[in-house]
Amino acid sequence: MPQHDSRDEKVNFHECSRDYRFSCDWVFNQLVVLCDGKVVCGCADPYGRRPVGDLEHQSIKEIWNSPLVRQIRHDLNEGHCCFCDECGLKQRLPEGVAPPQRPETLERLPRLFFEPTIQCNLSCFRAVCNRESGIHRTRRRSRFPLDAFKRLMDEVGPELIRLDFFNYGDPFMHPRAVDMIEYVKARYPHIYVYSSTNGLVLTWEKIERLVAAGMDEITFSVDGADPETYVKYRCGGDFEKLMRIMSQFVVLRNQAAHEVPFINWRYILFRWNDKKPQMQAARRMAAEIGVDRLTWEITDHPPEAYSRRFLFKSRAWRRIRHEIWDSSQIGNAIPCKRFLARIRPPRETILASSERETVIPVQVKNIGGALWRHNSRSGRRLVRLGAQLHDNHRGMLELNYARAFLRKSLSAKEKDVLSITLPAIEKPGHYWLRFDMVLEGVDWFASAASPVAWRRLRVLN
Repeated sequence: MPQHDSRDEKVNFHECSRDYRFSCDWVFNQLVVLCDGKVVCGCADPYGRRPVGDLEHQSIKEIWNSPLVRQIRHDLNEGHCCFCDECGLKQRLPEGVAPPQRPETLERLPRLFFEPTIQCNLSCFRAVCNRESGIHRTRRRSRFPLDAFKRLMDEVGPELIRLDFFNYGDPFMHPRAVDMIEYVKARYPHIYVYSSTNGLVLTWEKIERLVAAGMDEITFSVDGADPETYVKYRCGGDFEKLMRIMSQFVVLRNQAAHEVPFINWRYILFRWNDKKPQMQAARRMAAEIGVDRLTWEITDHPPEAYSRRFLFKSRAWRRIRHEIWDSSQIGNAIPCKRFLARIRPPRETILASSERETVIPVQVKNIGGALWRHNSRSGRRLVRLGAQLHDNHRGMLELNYARAFLRKSLSAKEKDVLSITLPAIEKPGHYWLRFDMVLEGVDWFASAASPVAWRRLRVLN
């Protein structure tokens, strides 16, 4: 544990080797609140062994810029932090690459992972958080109190962008979980509320309330396409019940004419569920139920169970790489729900003035099947046309150079011609424009293998 003298801003960590250089984004962007009030800086600390604070004695804002957290950021800016040695979230820095430089003091906490409870109704095979692991004994209490949650949200709610309502345990095992989500969306509707669950404790009444509250996104963990396969990892689960619950969620959301929650089916690949017939069955079931997205998750544990077929960069892995959970925020294994576009800007070099905006027509067509929304009740998940500005060698200059709004929502095979306004570029010369569709606040279509369109841009005096 680090040694901290309150009279001195400097925090001293245990000695460690600094030969391994790495970086990490977590402590610059979010904190993780455990159900007993301890705060850690990443989700890869299931037993809370590396706390950076405690809500029993500090506010979340005090922890966010505490001497300890600032020291971690300082050390990461140097390319190594001994506090992080045992954490699996760090990213190795290639030889000769300098660590990214970011502020050590940050005014705004944009994202919070929140663990409502450590309790779970299942005991997943060899998981670090199953009952046999003893994880429940690492928390001073098993549930975060509702009143304390409200105080936490009132402290960070006005500035918080995203709340990830889960960590270890199943969030909906907390008897007041739905009350918590309702409180956030009623008081701070701008916060993007996302949760992940095995789904089995959700009832019709709870689903109705989550839909009415405006919860933004939910993921169901379903690792198989039949009861026998599913329970090999989700020990104690009920596959048929879960399929009914997922179907009910889709039905109630659609009946309410809401576009949220966005509903994911996440399928961890193991050696017993990674064959083509099983994966094809999952694709069909996901389409029939009507969930929005199916993705595969690649894991390396338990050692005797992980999928050898889909080892990183293997031929099989390459075939599904755009359907893997963390490879893209919009990749999808359901063919009729993919975000794919055909984009046709003017064929010739685009001529523009250095003194005024230039407006050009661009034809776009939905060739993937997922609905492109031009507006929504929540204001979330809107599709737009984007133009990215590159130099003459196709080096990125400005990612969000220009945008064009859809004139209407576009379903599969529908197309339209959009007018996109290109801001004036002061320096005359030759540039490139890269046109791509973007699901705002989520990801660019190209991340899921959608084709882009390049056009030369010449800026004149």
